[in-house]
Amino acid sequence: MKWDVFRPREKAKGDPVAEAIEQKEKAIEKFAPREYRSERERFYYNYRMVPVYRATLSTFLETVAKKGQLKEDPTSHARDLFVTLRNFYDPRRKASPEIIAQDPAFKKKFREVYRYFYNRSCPPFEEIAEWSLKDQQ
Repeated sequence: MKWDVFRPREKAKGDPVAEAIEQKEKAIEKFAPREYRSERERFYYNYRMVPVYRATLSTFLETVAKKGQLKEDPTSHARDLFVTLRNFYDPRRKASPEIIAQDPAFKKKFREVYRYFYNRSCPPFEEIAEWSLKDQQ
């Protein structure tokens, strides 16, 4: 029996969500800073294995991959990122928008998205959270 240990890992066949996530990861890795590759893998890409997070991960990665929107309209992009990140970390929508807007852990995660994916400082979290609360009403 011959085992080829150096071939690339097998991807899931016939799984459109897994294929979409993989394509988005490749698109993001073209522009994202290399020094944060392990953090992206550990804190975001790793969620592709958990069924509850797969759909929201796909949407989140799609929003992150819109680098053109970040350049053209950073405020709109920050708002989209806030919403998709909130949906990603709370896929069952158990937390209220008020709690999420005041949560220091979520604020940290929002800042980390900008650092890990764009190597930029994030826009003022309070403004984005306030917009999110107004949009919910």
